[in-house]
Amino acid sequence: MGTLGTVLLEIVAGLILVTGWHVALVRYNRRRAAEIVLWTRTAFSGHAQVLGIHWISSSQFHVRLRLTPNVFQHSHIVVQLLPREFFFNWLLSKWRKQQELAIFEADLNVAPCFNLEVHNRRWCGRSRRGSSLDPNNSHLESFGPFVLTTRNDWQQEICAMIDALVASRDSDFLTVRFDRNSPHLSATVALERLAPQHTSGNSVFHVLRELADCAGATQL
Repeated sequence: MGTLGTVLLEIVAGLILVTGWHVALVRYNRRRAAEIVLWTRTAFSGHAQVLGIHWISSSQFHVRLRLTPNVFQHSHIVVQLLPREFFFNWLLSKWRKQQELAIFEADLNVAPCFNLEVHNRRWCGRSRRGSSLDPNNSHLESFGPFVLTTRNDWQQEICAMIDALVASRDSDFLTVRFDRNSPHLSATVALERLAPQHTSGNSVFHVLRELADCAGATQL
């Protein structure tokens, strides 16, 4: 009987601990969401009016926006936080080195005439596997950006858009997608890039506007 009572006590203590962790981290995410809204206003340099927040889950929410000038329609940002409210999911995300993301989605005044998805990848290679990198005794070569594509031909709008992405590498978009269907434009960036200490955050709106212009999708 004493052993059973000890087991039940441990189970109850475990449930209290798990529940306490969940409640505390859900509240943390809510406070963090308020901070991210302030980041959004700064990153969009006064061009965005926040219309509201809609929570999808304890670690994911929509920030509905109204942007001026009226280039983007039905615009919002999907914010994906780490799943801190579930301890093991949080540990798994940390082990996988997952990032918190901000995904801008919007329709354009005129739908693009093409579907295109661009992924930003960066690599660092060495001449021999396992060799140590000593900057003082190593010869380093830095290459400019290049594009790997499966397309045989390039439309003028796509060339202009790729040039805009290369010129705006400081914004560090992880993916950019144009689609004939809604949402017409989707751009993903690491959430930390919107923080005030990152100067690239202040140019996010201007880069998105330039990409829309390059797609030939805005009314000039």
